[in-house]
Amino acid sequence: MASFSPTAHAPSRPHFGVQTLLRVAAASSVAQGDGGAWVTDDINDRLIRFDPTTGHTERSVALAGRPVAMILNGRDLWVADMVKNLVEEFSAGDLHLVRSIPVPVGPSGLATLHGVIWVASVDAGEVTPINPGSGIEGQAVPLSAGAVRIAAGFGALWVTGVSDTLTEMEPPRPVGAAPVLHTITVGDTPIGVATGDGSVWVANSSSGTVTRVDPLTRATAHTYGIGGDPLAIAVAGGNVWVGDGSAARLRTVFPTPGLAPVFLGGSPRSLLSVGDGVWITTANPARVLAARVSG
Repeated sequence: MASFSPTAHAPSRPHFGVQTLLRVAAASSVAQGDGGAWVTDDINDRLIRFDPTTGHTERSVALAGRPVAMILNGRDLWVADMVKNLVEEFSAGDLHLVRSIPVPVGPSGLATLHGVIWVASVDAGEVTPINPGSGIEGQAVPLSAGAVRIAAGFGALWVTGVSDTLTEMEPPRPVGAAPVLHTITVGDTPIGVATGDGSVWVANSSSGTVTRVDPLTRATAHTYGIGGDPLAIAVAGGNVWVGDGSAARLRTVFPTPGLAPVFLGGSPRSLLSVGDGVWITTANPARVLAARVSG
């Protein structure tokens, strides 16, 4: 594996290290765990298992349509295919297709909470539960603010909307009851959402900001003005990481916002927390990268 290359000049200060794990035709989402690593290619519509230490493809399989999101749940991978409006379940080891499940139009995000797979569908503006044991789809929940990306944390689901809204959704208990919904005003065009370090974090693309939300009070705790086009966000290693689409850069906003951003070579599409750092999928050129703070 290539060594991490610092991007800061002063060795005594914390700095980014970044390395390329895989080069691929397109990289839309990435998953890691249980000794494996996977990426979706949304040009060739394929799911790829790869070795992050060598950058070699171990296995690949065709997908039904354009894959835009993926999560690992136990020993299975769940992939959201936007064109065919499906969520496909694959065994993580051999990439055997277990089942294909129709979901509302435009599946764009996936999360797990209370043993359930939750699907955010941007075109339908709904969140849909799937029982991972049976593959049965539950009742879709319409969100008036829309559903773009989704994250789980603090006993709830957090869904970015289509304007300036984050929706907290408390899953129904008992099953069949109505979910409890709360809306929170964040920045303009929220897309990426993540939970961690006691907060919910939202990347607001059009306003060039990151909003920190207190999950207990549902109030904005702080707004970080970073400029650019923040699209993806993750929490790992005590840091909040943000991918800037227009500048093709990765930066941290908390707790060390002073770190110099690192140029990724391509626009970041998704971030995944892995250990004390993040893995990044980029476009043009399409790669899977790994980054961490050192020093």
